[in-house]
Amino acid sequence: MAGDNVAVATPTQPIWLVEQPYAGQPLLTARTYGDSTYGDYHVHATLQLSCRAGNPSAGLEFQIAPQPLGFDSDPYEGPDASAHGPLLIGIGTQPAVSHGVSGRWADAGVFQVGNVFIFDTEVRRSELAYWVSDASRGQTVRLSLTAAKAGGKLLTAQFTLPRDNTGLKKAVAACLDAKPAPH
Repeated sequence: MAGDNVAVATPTQPIWLVEQPYAGQPLLTARTYGDSTYGDYHVHATLQLSCRAGNPSAGLEFQIAPQPLGFDSDPYEGPDASAHGPLLIGIGTQPAVSHGVSGRWADAGVFQVGNVFIFDTEVRRSELAYWVSDASRGQTVRLSLTAAKAGGKLLTAQFTLPRDNTGLKKAVAACLDAKPAPH
């Protein structure tokens, strides 16, 4: 049974799950769940943000199982990838921002089972400030990526930002506190 101090994750009440992926390291991650669509197919998706001390940009991972979608992730995989996006990221009524991406396979973790394909990018401090603001709470994050093959469909995902953004603030605090590099 859920008590007053227990957060229960349901589709109408998403949460930020905060993790420390490497013991003894200060890196924290905050992840939440959503859905991804490609053509007529849908799968669960994970959105994760993390921050390394002194870096004014946060790492963003968009994680899916591409096979059930029929999405070809091969062009995005590895350092020699032939495709790099753009991945468009929009929150609420804010205009979408274009990001380059790279990809890799990894263990799915908490919200999914098996292996997932991870699209990696960075979120600049100016964008990150909106992610943690009170204005973003409960807003929808929209991601879209055009398939690399000619005539490819649009891969999309939607995540509802949790109303309690304490976990996200904790995971990305070091990026918000980092001083930008001089020009």
